[in-house]
Amino acid sequence: MKKYAVLSMDVEDWYHLDYFKKEECDQSQSTLDGLDIYLDILDRYDIKTTFFIVGELVEVLKDKIKLIQQKGHEICLHSYAHQRPLQLSPEDFRKDTLKGMHTFKEYTDIEVTGYRAPCFSLDRERLEVLRDLGFNFDSSKIKFDAHDLYGRMDLNGFEEFNSVVYKQGSFYEFEASTVEVFGKSLPVSGGGYLRIFPWALTKALLKKYFKTNQHYFFYIHPFEFSKNYNIRIPEKTDFKTKIRFNQGRKSVENKMHKLIKLLKENNYSFVTFNQIMKNEG
Repeated sequence: MKKYAVLSMDVEDWYHLDYFKKEECDQSQSTLDGLDIYLDILDRYDIKTTFFIVGELVEVLKDKIKLIQQKGHEICLHSYAHQRPLQLSPEDFRKDTLKGMHTFKEYTDIEVTGYRAPCFSLDRERLEVLRDLGFNFDSSKIKFDAHDLYGRMDLNGFEEFNSVVYKQGSFYEFEASTVEVFGKSLPVSGGGYLRIFPWALTKALLKKYFKTNQHYFFYIHPFEFSKNYNIRIPEKTDFKTKIRFNQGRKSVENKMHKLIKLLKENNYSFVTFNQIMKNEG
């Protein structure tokens, strides 16, 4: 059976990161140049993928979003204001999601049918809200109990296609890739893990993952590729957060090329989530 890799991007700015207080951030500073850098990488390898975009950025990025779609990429929703859904009531989550959907329709005429929650912060009750609103898939599941911001999703009643694809009726759930090490799940799905881990460790974990898993689902953010290394973060930011924000940003682009080449060597085909649904539906 064919092996697919989805190299998705969560399009948000640095001040959307959950470990900053948005209201304390100077939002005139931006790291969205990282989106262009990533698009250039995708163009170089002729890769099509899925972009999950924060709704409140749609107006300013509307022309870029249309270009991304014209290039053959998939456009999806990453909430409206990058609030963790588990911090919202189900009704407020519905309102936030509807606002994001309407914003896309107003500024780009795109009807989004895929969703990813900020910080993978989703449970079954809110997943059902997405299904009720007409979404075709979600990609907010991750097996990593050590992260206190991530949600825990019950998929009772879903059919498990393989270790990272689940389906109930016509609705799909895609799980971020993790690998079991000493009985614990460890993410190998990108983001800060690609930045912070040494490449030798990432490569070893990925090789272990490839032995037992069919598909590979990755995510990353514009700030991780951004060349704006002089962001003035809030004065009271603790040392751990400073390290987590800055560590590995200058090396991640090189690691991205290595990741793509490693996936190619292991016979992965690069697709969007929607293509997987069409191919496996």
